[in-house]
Amino acid sequence: MTHAAKVAPGLACALLLALAVGPAAWADVEMNSSSNSDGAPATVPAALQWKMDPAGQDEGAGVVEFGLGYQTPHHSMWMSHDVTLTGGRANTVGQPPQMQIQGMTPDQLAHADGAVAFTVHRDAGDFRCDGSVRAGMGAGTCVYAPNADFAAALKARGVKGDVAGYPQFELAMSDMGFDYLDELKREAYATPDAALLIKAAEHGAGLRQLTAMNAAGYRFGDVESFIHIRDHGVSARYLGELKTYGLSGLPATDLVEMRDHGVSGTFLQGLKEAGYTDLKPGDLARLRDHGVSATYISELKSDGYTRLAAEDLVKLRDHGVSTGFIRKANAGAAAPLSPDELIRLREGGTR
Repeated sequence: MTHAAKVAPGLACALLLALAVGPAAWADVEMNSSSNSDGAPATVPAALQWKMDPAGQDEGAGVVEFGLGYQTPHHSMWMSHDVTLTGGRANTVGQPPQMQIQGMTPDQLAHADGAVAFTVHRDAGDFRCDGSVRAGMGAGTCVYAPNADFAAALKARGVKGDVAGYPQFELAMSDMGFDYLDELKREAYATPDAALLIKAAEHGAGLRQLTAMNAAGYRFGDVESFIHIRDHGVSARYLGELKTYGLSGLPATDLVEMRDHGVSGTFLQGLKEAGYTDLKPGDLARLRDHGVSATYISELKSDGYTRLAAEDLVKLRDHGVSTGFIRKANAGAAAPLSPDELIRLREGGTR
């Protein structure tokens, strides 16, 4: 469903839902900073929109896509994620409770044709919602109600700074609350101040990403570093790819460098097939930066140039030494020319 359907208040069937969708459920978050495009501070919207659509068939029974957000001429925010519908307590095997919507069964969503009302609870505040469902889809509006005790609770947990107003709304939208702070403490991260907590929310460095990084074997010590690697596209999936090729326990600087320079699982697989399995992160980034592809290395290998140093591979590529040039240069030679000899021939104009 692309657009939110109009609420039909006259429909007789009313269903009360209790949504317990916690931090891990909101992975796909798009946020602006706490200011409008004209530089004025953003304000909490009077109302938000929600929508619920069936997820893909591959996601399993009872899974829906639930979205919540708003848009004004100067500011917008939208968040969505696949969550699981259950009729009672959240106890689906293999899925954490915070990923589930309690109080509504898949059958109710598929066959109900009427009004609904529910509350999405967050530590920073609640979203009190109503709307309608029909044919497995739903839409409506929500009103935000801030938690008056939230700021004091953050202070008690060592978070310094003010979150009143729109910043607290941002934290409610992204569900950056007590579970996130508890996980930071468990993983021995430094306690962030309010500004850094809000920045983490804006940059999508939430609880789901934090626990996924930890499961992949990485803890970065402070939230600023965690945000930095997230900003550069270093995900838990990417870390898993690197581990497959023997790259694990790397510092954040190496991870960012490789990600920025396009060192991917496909690239590493090509290098592995060409016999290169022990290159350092800096060498991998340099190869990619200078256009040394796995195909080029494989072609060199077929011409007898195996296990060349990364520096030699870069120099050959930088000087335009192609495999066709190498074959021509080596034609009739008693032994294959060295990389330096090939480069000297290339610089001398021999083709």
